[in-house]
Amino acid sequence: MERAEVYPLRVFGAAVVAVQDLSPHFRRITFAGPDLAAFGVPGPRLDLRIKLLLPVPGHALLPLGGPGGLLPAGWYQEWLRREQPGRGVIRSYTVRALRKAQDGAELDVDFVHHPTHDGVSAPASDWARAAVPGTPIVIIGPNADAITADTPRSDTGIRWDPQDAGRVLLAGDETAVPAIAAILEGLPPEVSGHAVLEVPDANDVGTLTTSSSVQVTWLARNPLGAARGELLVRAVSAAVETAQPPYPPQTYAWVAAEADTVKSLRRHLVSRIGLDPRRSEFRAYWSLGKAGSGANGTPVGPAPGPPAA
Repeated sequence: MERAEVYPLRVFGAAVVAVQDLSPHFRRITFAGPDLAAFGVPGPRLDLRIKLLLPVPGHALLPLGGPGGLLPAGWYQEWLRREQPGRGVIRSYTVRALRKAQDGAELDVDFVHHPTHDGVSAPASDWARAAVPGTPIVIIGPNADAITADTPRSDTGIRWDPQDAGRVLLAGDETAVPAIAAILEGLPPEVSGHAVLEVPDANDVGTLTTSSSVQVTWLARNPLGAARGELLVRAVSAAVETAQPPYPPQTYAWVAAEADTVKSLRRHLVSRIGLDPRRSEFRAYWSLGKAGSGANGTPVGPAPGPPAA
């Protein structure tokens, strides 16, 4: 009798065990717990994304998942049908590090501090700002016990897939820094290219390690006063136009940032080097003026008035 196929994601219960402010806009939170012993993927984690299920302040979360935290394939649609405040909110983050621990495992997630504008808060940023050791967390991520050789990597949360490309181009704003850092750590020496990272402040510039030949460039909007995405688009354009040898159409690009910035970079790379966007990864991690992940976030701010006459 064949073993029934198990969905590759599950729910993990954990708690905060450490909080570290890395820079003015980055806070690293370490989660731990026995459940995390079953968390992970075979091989490098690369840009492994997880989902954090966060409570509405002052309200308990409705339980999610069956026995052992197992999830059905349609779990997200089921979650969307739940009523607030018990439903909570879901936000996606990258696994920065994963370590075995005496009781399960420890998982690091780097949060970007988003200031409140016009009374509109950022639920995950607010949660991270208030987190202390002992704060519980619900994590939705890869179930190591259910992943097989036939499981597509994208089903586990990994989008990095350069195929046989030896030249890569990574670009992202502050929301993509943890993913780019993790990808660089897993690249072999023969891979070359550029990695361009835009952050809010010069004090947010960090140290990245890689065995590859990828050139890393940090860009800080302040004290220059640059607009979001402006430096990133300009630097990627310069890297592509001056690269020797030139970037070939088979280059693998991994781009993650605000939606409009990603759109601009995608258009530029397609027109400049003939990049096939279907072979690369372009991810809108967030959208200006919207709450939630990617281009499908919910608009925030005051409701629009009637159209002008």
